Amino acid sequence: MRRFGAFADQFAGCFSRQPQRVAASQYVEALFNDSERKSMQAMHGRLSDPVSYEALQHFITDSPWDAPPLWAQLRGQVPVRTGILALDDTSFPKQGKQSVGVKRQYCGALGKIANCQVAVSTVLLADDLAWPLTFELYLPREWCADPSRRIKTQIPDRVRFREKWRIALAQIRQVIKEGFQLTGVVADADYGSTAAFRGGLDRLGLRYGVAIRGFLTMWTPDARRSKTAGEIAAAIPDPQWQRVCWGEGTKGPLAGRFAAVRVRPAKSRGERWLLCERSLTDDERKYYLLNLDATASLRDLVTLVRSRWPIEQQYRELKDELGIDHFEGRSYRGWSHHTVLIAIAFTFLQLERMRSDDEPRPTLPHVRFWVREIMAVLYVVHNRKLMNLLVAFQRNPPLRR
Repeated sequence: MRRFGAFADQFAGCFSRQPQRVAASQYVEALFNDSERKSMQAMHGRLSDPVSYEALQHFITDSPWDAPPLWAQLRGQVPVRTGILALDDTSFPKQGKQSVGVKRQYCGALGKIANCQVAVSTVLLADDLAWPLTFELYLPREWCADPSRRIKTQIPDRVRFREKWRIALAQIRQVIKEGFQLTGVVADADYGSTAAFRGGLDRLGLRYGVAIRGFLTMWTPDARRSKTAGEIAAAIPDPQWQRVCWGEGTKGPLAGRFAAVRVRPAKSRGERWLLCERSLTDDERKYYLLNLDATASLRDLVTLVRSRWPIEQQYRELKDELGIDHFEGRSYRGWSHHTVLIAIAFTFLQLERMRSDDEPRPTLPHVRFWVREIMAVLYVVHNRKLMNLLVAFQRNPPLRR
């Protein structure tokens, strides 16, 4: 808990008033408690010495502090400065239509088109740990163009409509500006299939391995016409497909069959690698474009594109353990406040996980369990009624039958 206090103190300067600092510390503390649902009311009821519920709610939904300074401070606390940057969408299913940015769109959490919010995020992957660096809510065009919606959900005047890939490139530039050394960028097909996004990565001088859709067109060497990635993969002879293992999962090795071809994508300059993947179980096909050197080995290509698989586990932990998708407020400000405080709590847990190199790293749920148990003891110690009850039981134990 002393380490948690020292970590939280690093963010005190981002708040202009003492009540804000107290509420921020309590909100992060509440994220570690045993409430299955991380709604403000459930978390507030388990705090050992809470501010009023109205004060905590006001701090999240209405208090005029900005999230970007906390994000900048958080990125400064990340101990790892070199790694692969993973871009991804994080979806938040919603029932109604009033929450900021909500609409019917693809929801990764549900695997289908559904009513949801979507955020663009960047995560640094290094040494089997993920470090969240940015989260930004994607606002559909109809939200940005509706003055009444903007006022009702407190969307700042500076926020304008931007495609997701533009948001992602701006986040990458910010990460580079703050001193992170990126050994590669990985992203899903929503980003990788956009030539302008890939061109932006090329201009930044970054290596990338991005997923693409099978209908993307490109030219193979000496070809007279363009073909889709799916057509090129279908023409690769079976002997050229190689089995490559890229990691260890809970159920055993993670592997697939891969083949790579040099291609020139449409709307791109120069040759790239087209990496094709076939599942070992159901022959499902996946496709990737990479700008690695022509001398790169097949394993090099697979290692880069498959380096993003840990992000799925990390997002499950952000949701299941810390409740990033449990926020029930409707405002842009409240959503931004909630997500940056979630990222701060998650980063503290990651710091705890990497403290010892002599033993296997505990899982994030284990670390959260330790913190939660300490919080529970503090709750009892600081609750006079519970302490009196424990003392009474110790002096006069209840009868047992």
